[in-house]
Amino acid sequence: MKYLTMTSKLSCSLVAIAAATTSLALPAGAAHAQETEAAAAEAPGVIVVTARKREENLLKTPIAITAMTSETIEAKGITSINDLVENTPGINVNNVNSGRNDRSFQQISLRGFTPSTTTSTLTATFINGVPVASATAVNAVTDPARIEILKGPQSAYFGRNTFAGAVNVVTKAPADYFGGSVSASAGTRNSYDLSLSLEGPIIEDVLGFRATGRGWKTDGSYTNQANPSETLGDQQTRTGTLQLEFTPSDSLKISTFGLYSEDDDGPSAQGMLSAYEVRSDNGALNIPFNSGTTNGTVIVPSSSNCNLNGFTAGVDASETRVVRPYICGGVPGLPAGFSPAQNTVEDGLLADRLNDYTARVTSPGEGVDGYGLKRKYYHLNMTVDYEIGDTGITLSSLTGYNYEIYSQLADLDNYDSTSLDNPGAGIPGARAEFNFPFLVERENEDFSQEFRASYDNGGPLQAMLGVSYLKAITKNDLVSIYGEEQFSAPRSGSSIKAPGKSVTKSVFGSLSYEVTDSLTISAEGRYQQDEIFAYAGATPLTIAANNSFGLPAGTFAPLESFYSEKFNNFQPRVIINYDINPDVMIYASWAKAANVSITSFNTSFFTGSPGEVAAAAGIGLGVLTTPEKLTNYEVGLKGSFFNGLLRGSLAVYKADWSDQYNLRSAIFIDPTTNLPQIINGVANTGDVDLWGVELDVVASPVEGVNITAAGAINDSSIQSFADPSISLLTGVIDDGFEGNQLALTSKYSGSVGIEFFGDIENWDNGGWFIRTDVNYKSKQFVDAANLTWIKGRAVVNGRIGFTKGDLTLEVFAKNLLNNKQYTSIAQNSLLTPDFSLTGPYGYLNLGLPELRTVGIKAGFKF
Repeated sequence: MKYLTMTSKLSCSLVAIAAATTSLALPAGAAHAQETEAAAAEAPGVIVVTARKREENLLKTPIAITAMTSETIEAKGITSINDLVENTPGINVNNVNSGRNDRSFQQISLRGFTPSTTTSTLTATFINGVPVASATAVNAVTDPARIEILKGPQSAYFGRNTFAGAVNVVTKAPADYFGGSVSASAGTRNSYDLSLSLEGPIIEDVLGFRATGRGWKTDGSYTNQANPSETLGDQQTRTGTLQLEFTPSDSLKISTFGLYSEDDDGPSAQGMLSAYEVRSDNGALNIPFNSGTTNGTVIVPSSSNCNLNGFTAGVDASETRVVRPYICGGVPGLPAGFSPAQNTVEDGLLADRLNDYTARVTSPGEGVDGYGLKRKYYHLNMTVDYEIGDTGITLSSLTGYNYEIYSQLADLDNYDSTSLDNPGAGIPGARAEFNFPFLVERENEDFSQEFRASYDNGGPLQAMLGVSYLKAITKNDLVSIYGEEQFSAPRSGSSIKAPGKSVTKSVFGSLSYEVTDSLTISAEGRYQQDEIFAYAGATPLTIAANNSFGLPAGTFAPLESFYSEKFNNFQPRVIINYDINPDVMIYASWAKAANVSITSFNTSFFTGSPGEVAAAAGIGLGVLTTPEKLTNYEVGLKGSFFNGLLRGSLAVYKADWSDQYNLRSAIFIDPTTNLPQIINGVANTGDVDLWGVELDVVASPVEGVNITAAGAINDSSIQSFADPSISLLTGVIDDGFEGNQLALTSKYSGSVGIEFFGDIENWDNGGWFIRTDVNYKSKQFVDAANLTWIKGRAVVNGRIGFTKGDLTLEVFAKNLLNNKQYTSIAQNSLLTPDFSLTGPYGYLNLGLPELRTVGIKAGFKF
């Protein structure tokens, strides 16, 4: 009995697989032998990709690209972005930069390119070539045909926000026969995962359909130390998709795809390590660092192991030095009994606040009813391809729409503060104990349209010319439940933040010419205009004449656009590839890219209170930023060796990143309300050199054994950098950052997998398989000062199972050795009732991994 599938080491990463180049095909085990790509059926082992808007053999495409099939996703047991990142060298994800470790904020770093904000995307995600609003939406595609991960700038073909790369999920076309599949799994922590797919013809050879549905749930891995009856990290998702394919003639094909997904998560799982000890003295706050006494009971232990010689403001090296405690080196484990802890008691007082939809972007029924995350996501796309006779010309249209809305409530102090008195406890309707909950809500909506004409008549010349349009609108609110609970303060109209809007128009094209049978030269480019709009906040805005910001004078209504700026950029790429022989290719490329963020304007503070404007000026925020720029150089090799027993790819790249966006944020006491507020924005304060080597090898040395190995070195060297909040704390400023590595990314990462499989004698159409994967990522620095980091992490996953025809039964284990090292890191100000420590960073917020999960899974295809 022979088993064939296309597998990829680098596990199906959503964002990049270290091998910077390829996820390769070879024979694989019985558990994954049910299905192969139609495009590959004519040439076993060939994976077809559409990285250049046309079908090409992966190993013949001169781009650093990884492609993986649905069999690989299933074999690795990948169900989330965190799973994808864990299994993939060369990529990291940080979930905690917003004070919480949930799915509303997932900061993806590909090849070390770490975006500074949730709205500054450097690696864009797509479904069938259509941009999607959230990277999490990609996981809502149940059983895709393949995932294509393109590394390096991809502006010419994919446009906006592909500064570091692109991820394209390609859905399965409906089969021409009725069929489907069903699978179910159950595991530790009350986890389950159910999925179903149905497909077939509606009108034979003319109209077909494919429908999928999936629901999964798991309890969190951690007990909430502030509420022991609750676990932290509970997650639940339900999703459904429908695809229709209409082929009225041989020359015309119309495909539509729709997706709906909803998440309903509990409080997220993050740990907290403080540089300061906090005590409760019969309800009174005592910070020994400030008071010099140790009166009271410890509620937050100090994990400090160093003193940093920082500054008063962190803006200028001539400032007075200030010594503060902090946590240096490799971050230690959490203090037992103290963390993770969140004040998540849900009572009538909280319910009243959450049932008030004043100054919010959500409507009744859309917001959370307690601590955690609630999200809904809709996606639609339609592709039309029309071939004009025998001319070799194909006209294509690609239309897309996305709508996402989420609501998230978190306890941002991240420790059990219930024993501390609330300073406003005497106010009628105020809570007795101190707490710091904030409600964050966001609505994203976008529409995109692309038209293109492609030419390929089988000759040496291939060409493409197109135009595209993308309109994106973002609305959000930041509601201080803290102020409402602690002081019975009325809902502030400024909870509604200034919207964001961008309109992108572009013309793009490519020419590829086969100079000889072995040498091909390609030139690609996109001329792109991004128009970014600035809006007033929730209150009327008056801009004085001859203002220092250079903005138009006038009075503007709440949430009205008062200014826009157009950014024009040309983004080229040139590729030369040479076939050494029919099985091995080398290539070299040069590309330039620009990234324009929807937050290119820092208008939230400009339209805020005088205190907000002053706080923004204090951390160096201006109104307008310029686009980030990138020049990328790359050489690579792809090939198949020893009659296909060994397939591999190697890529080496160097990138120059200038005018880098960097996030600046601070918590300040607004003098008009005497309540703490959060201010943030971005500034062009960085220049970085990056380089890397990525290797991917897949081998089948003997029948019944598959080995996959991948590794990546993704290095960086900061040339210039400025962030007052980091300099204030660390004392590192100006040239002191030079030569340091970028934060929140691993320099070294690797993955090794081995699979054994075979037939079972005397069992008709029966087989067995055993698979083990070991994944490693090295340490990640918390910031550009490189003084604090989370340690490297190695995770082992395993699966063992049997097949009988179309039936599969297996046992799986994720994080088999129960590795507890942190997955991500951020730093925040320590929040106490007197807010005496809100200036410098005072604690580390740590993403906690999912602990060992063991379960059983059954699947059947019909």
